[in-house]
Amino acid sequence: MEYSRVRPEDLAALASIVGASDVSNEEYDLVTNALDAFAGEPVLPEAVVWPENSSEVLEVLKYASSRRIPVTVRGGGTGLTGASTPRFGGIVMNMMKMNRILEVRPHDMQVDVEPGVIYDQLNKELEPYNLFFPPDPASGKSCTIGGMIANNASGLKAVRYGATRDYVLALRVVFPVGLDLRLGSRVFKYSTGYDLARMLVGSEGTLGVITEATLRLRPLPRHRRTIAAYFDSIEDGVRCIGRIRLSGIEPGAIEFLDRTHLRLISEWSGLNLPDHECMIILEFHSYSRAGLDEEVTDAVSLLREGGAVSIVVPKDEAEAERIWEARRGAYPSILKACRSPIIGDIIVPLSRLLDAVNKAYELAKKYGVRVGVMGHLGDGNVHANWLTDRRNRDEWERALRANAELTRYAIEVGGALSAEHGVGVEKKEFMWEQHREVLDLMKKLKEFFDPNNILNPGIML
Repeated sequence: MEYSRVRPEDLAALASIVGASDVSNEEYDLVTNALDAFAGEPVLPEAVVWPENSSEVLEVLKYASSRRIPVTVRGGGTGLTGASTPRFGGIVMNMMKMNRILEVRPHDMQVDVEPGVIYDQLNKELEPYNLFFPPDPASGKSCTIGGMIANNASGLKAVRYGATRDYVLALRVVFPVGLDLRLGSRVFKYSTGYDLARMLVGSEGTLGVITEATLRLRPLPRHRRTIAAYFDSIEDGVRCIGRIRLSGIEPGAIEFLDRTHLRLISEWSGLNLPDHECMIILEFHSYSRAGLDEEVTDAVSLLREGGAVSIVVPKDEAEAERIWEARRGAYPSILKACRSPIIGDIIVPLSRLLDAVNKAYELAKKYGVRVGVMGHLGDGNVHANWLTDRRNRDEWERALRANAELTRYAIEVGGALSAEHGVGVEKKEFMWEQHREVLDLMKKLKEFFDPNNILNPGIML
């Protein structure tokens, strides 16, 4: 499809909608809105707009659709797959000025927010109500709620609490066809027709622009406890995760770091983590101290039986925080070690978890590239991170092939090409293998909501 370029008269029309101060074609604004955290080539937009309400979003989309100007929706820019890259130039719609917490309804355990609200800031505002929004992505200090919904983000606590989709009750969505609709309901369950709100979750900005969201909340657990366990065998560590999942105890988080990541984190942070083949971090949440103590005791026993050579149960919150500091340091430590890593994100059935981890190492050897494996292994989510530099074109291409082969492996064994990072530009080539004929239905839905294909073109589909 051919798109129109942004002309001076288009800038004037956009300024009449959002105000002159909320539209720009200055180089600084174009560059800073050209790419997310994906290690791909940046593409400059021709203009950036910052809408401040749903009416402005609607008018911008109607205008852009009439002129066939592509619009790429952007939140915090923390995505890892290029989903907010303006592949065809055009307009970037930056949602960061729509950042209000509209209403907290503690008795309903719900909150209404605009899409530009930052995840960590939302939970800070919810603390006085003894409530929280659980998904907990690693980019929580920077990512927005709108971006989380667009990607169905999850993170450290997904093993117990689930992903963003499990907390989206209702959405206000603006579509390029000129519709501003409220989807879903402010109740925890209903049976009244198609669940269009949940359909928008994970659509990566290809169908409509989310301008408000009603989120379900959970009570903050009264007590938390962290355990770190070290293993001298990858097999022992991964199998122990399976034993814990089948035991009946329910950790709030189960994280895995292999030796490669332990060393990278130590070099980056100075924490001097023990040098073992892998580390498992468990966090337990409870509303009863006695119940928490029982779960921790059971977990320690399972870890010992499973081959843990060292187990650390922090004595206080500060010591526990140092363990989580190590986990949160994984991504920045990778960036320090290599210029343009490929951050893998597959998910497999739990029965294939060890096979998937070993497959990553096998492919690293096959293609002669470095890999570190980490992830939320408690729910089957494996991050195989390929430590490469795109300036070394040969190495970069080999790492891409290794990642592609691992992605296809995940699909073949009944898993998925992405667990939480989304599809974006990086993984759209695998969508047919994942969905087959269902992909044609997705394209028809896209055509219905966005007939001129202006919203996030070149992304996902």
